[in-house]
Amino acid sequence: MAKSIKFSTLLLTIISIKKTKNMKPKTTLNLFKNFLAIELKKHILLFLAFAFKKVSLKPSMLFYAIIFVLNSSITYSQSSSCKATLQAEKNRFTQSVPPEGTSYTMQISNTGSSNSTYTLSSSNVNSNCSNNDGSNVSGNVNLNISFSDIALNPISEISLSPGETVSFFVNVKIPTGTAVSKWNCTEITATATACSSYKVSTILHTLVSDPNQE
Repeated sequence: MAKSIKFSTLLLTIISIKKTKNMKPKTTLNLFKNFLAIELKKHILLFLAFAFKKVSLKPSMLFYAIIFVLNSSITYSQSSSCKATLQAEKNRFTQSVPPEGTSYTMQISNTGSSNSTYTLSSSNVNSNCSNNDGSNVSGNVNLNISFSDIALNPISEISLSPGETVSFFVNVKIPTGTAVSKWNCTEITATATACSSYKVSTILHTLVSDPNQE
């Protein structure tokens, strides 16, 4: 009986601490999210209370159970706060690049519930894409990629408020000696700094144009 009372007191303390730390403005959206989080914790805590009565939990098992409850709340909070979309303006995911280079206009939107900063990165994914004209990707080439804001200032990350959309440029340059009339597939990725496991990406298809045929 004493163990049950002590365990119940501990669970109530956990709930009280989590409520205090996670207080947010009482908007309809936040109230709904809090309701879901609280219901999730209730079910987990009820299960633990039942298990504690049926089986004598070792201290180590109790510790891991508490960590699981806390981590569930953190994961839920992150999944609701880190959300975004990334796309090329007017769905222009394909361009030809002349010798002087070209730029894609991109748009990133914060569709999450809190302020978020997204780190931008690029990678050649020639072996994992398909060329628009059906040609073999084995002949694809690598291109140099950089990012800039609409004022042409170099950037590596973008900070957004909830509901905010920002445009930026993906700048494409052709390395010296690159073969012409060849394709490149580049994946552009935006990774949330607050939720490192959350990222959005899109693939750009670029054809190195032959200046002698223009």
